[in-house]
Amino acid sequence: MSLLEVPVTAAQPPGTRRQRRRAGVLVGALVLAVLLLVALLSPRTNRESMSPSSVAPAGARALAQVLGEQGVRVREERSWAAVQDALGGAGAGAGEGATVLVTAPELLSADRLRALAASGADLVLLRPRAAALEALADGVGVGPTSAAADRDPGCAVPAAVAAGRARAGGTAYAVAPGAPALSCYGGSYVQVQPLEPGGGRLVVLGQPGLLTNRWVAQEGNAALALHVLGGREELVWYLPDPLDTESAPVPLGQLVPGWVAPATLLLLLAALTAALWRGRRLGRLVPEPLPVVVRAAETVEGHGRLYATAGAAGRAADLLRGAAVRRLRAVVRLDATAPVTDVADQVAWLTGRAPAQVRELLAGPAPRDDAALVRLAGDLDALERSVRGDSPRKAIQ
Repeated sequence: MSLLEVPVTAAQPPGTRRQRRRAGVLVGALVLAVLLLVALLSPRTNRESMSPSSVAPAGARALAQVLGEQGVRVREERSWAAVQDALGGAGAGAGEGATVLVTAPELLSADRLRALAASGADLVLLRPRAAALEALADGVGVGPTSAAADRDPGCAVPAAVAAGRARAGGTAYAVAPGAPALSCYGGSYVQVQPLEPGGGRLVVLGQPGLLTNRWVAQEGNAALALHVLGGREELVWYLPDPLDTESAPVPLGQLVPGWVAPATLLLLLAALTAALWRGRRLGRLVPEPLPVVVRAAETVEGHGRLYATAGAAGRAADLLRGAAVRRLRAVVRLDATAPVTDVADQVAWLTGRAPAQVRELLAGPAPRDDAALVRLAGDLDALERSVRGDSPRKAIQ
């Protein structure tokens, strides 16, 4: 009888388990506190184009930080309601102490643009289109576009004169004779004078690149941006949301191009034609009988006749020897990877034959003719019978 030994561990006192749980809770609380502190101290930045909190080359975080250091409060807003709240309401003169920068004027209706102009705030539009100019600036139209390049002001506007050479190009704007507007930098900067006393000025920038992180430190870009955007105590940086519209939602059918429906119908017809073409049948299905079952003896005889017809005595001998070696491995208790020499030595020990004779029989040269092949088959059969017979030196079962 064997003894079964079971290790016995001493039970831990309840106080030790409570201390370990308390230590785990403290470690988890410390990790959460560190993560919360990192999240609070990390700067809230993004990589959005023309955003005052974007650190991307096309962002404007550098300019926003400089404006903040100059005492200008920069507010990033994305909805019309938030802009109205930042200006102190929707009444006339409510935004006299603020500057409103609109990064995408094409997303605002004419009524909203006029409301911003009537608020008394300085209004800066980036690359406005003809519809926005028609609503706010008579006599100012969209001109040709040009490659970005540094240019001299070419005007008497104080902000441009103080900035000097700056980045220009992009969309140019043409000022009609007699219009209350001044054009600088080849038309990429237009300042429209207020039409009413106490009203805000309108600045049109056709080259927003001078405000971005990539170009604001070049030439006089920073000075021009600070003069345009830092003239008042508060800057409302308005990035209009395309979904924040004052009109009813546009039906999906009006947003989809007109060619989508015909193209979809054409694709469906093509798919149906391909299905009919590839799925055609030349007649009813014809049942096919199962293959004939052949007895194993007939298969062996058929293989033998094929080897005899081809004169493949060597191939037949290899098959006979391979089958014999596989069977002998199982009899002498060797694994399937044992080499032929080991099998021959074990068989020779069991049968009392000479090892060299058994090796030649199991792995010797190929027979020269059919008679030699027949003798080989008989010798292999006799060898197996002698191994399986009642030998006094038979392996222990």
